[in-house]
Amino acid sequence: MTEQAQTSQAVRTAEPFDTFFARSFPGMTARALLLCGHPQDAEDAVQEAYAAAFSRWERLCHYDAPDAWVYRIVRQRLWAVARDRSRTRPAAPDSLQPPPAAGVEQTVEARAVLTALARLPARQRTVLVLHCLEGMTQEAIADELGLTRGAVASSVFRARAKLTKAVGMSDGVDAGNGRRAGRGRHDGLGLVPSPPQARTARLGEQAADFADPVAAALRRTELWLRAAVARSDRPARQLAAVRRASAGPGAAGPEAADPDAAEAGPAEAEPAEADGARSEAAEAEKAAAEGAAAEKEAE
Repeated sequence: MTEQAQTSQAVRTAEPFDTFFARSFPGMTARALLLCGHPQDAEDAVQEAYAAAFSRWERLCHYDAPDAWVYRIVRQRLWAVARDRSRTRPAAPDSLQPPPAAGVEQTVEARAVLTALARLPARQRTVLVLHCLEGMTQEAIADELGLTRGAVASSVFRARAKLTKAVGMSDGVDAGNGRRAGRGRHDGLGLVPSPPQARTARLGEQAADFADPVAAALRRTELWLRAAVARSDRPARQLAAVRRASAGPGAAGPEAADPDAAEAGPAEAEPAEADGARSEAAEAEKAAAEGAAAEKEAE
């Protein structure tokens, strides 16, 4: 197929932004809530990331995985905010209403996991979710957050111990072995809605492929959050907020780190945007490195 034919096909099959938003928002918000102990911070990060995607949608819509581009920005925003907020106010789990498909035990477990996560120091919570749920290696997490591998391994170990104790589960997996949690990185995001026949299944059954009990509990909580977000007013409210933010002054949207080819797609980044992405990523890594010692003391 010629390059022109490929381009024409991409244009014909490009996903509208509203469709992409409706498909990916519940899972994106669920993952943000797991990563962040402050629901408002999670909501702000997700809104900023989608606003950035909306302003670039003409290009991003042709990516293989634009949701990975959005999620990368969400992670960067939440990590930066967590370091600033970890000592200034207590964390609190989100107060979403249980989804109809969830049983009482599932709701109790989900709320217990969210409460336990909210009580963890920011670094422990972040690395636990990235390593145990998303399946990132300790080396990859250290590189992204500007930490040493030893700091990541220590945080994973401590976070697992605290979570298993708080939730009352047994932890039979070696926390320091760095192996993946059972799914591929993007496959485990939970950003794409389940097929119709799977929506009627109990949420716990969808986490059965996680042999690690901590990863399985996190996955069940993520699915619970996804279903709860999908039935709430958040998708419509946030989509309206994204459009208002993009239509107001500075309609180009918030300047966000553009992870581009790292995870999401085949396009060449505009030179100025690529330079800005590298600059913001470098600043985020520098800030993370500078704060590592202070957060270690807080733990």
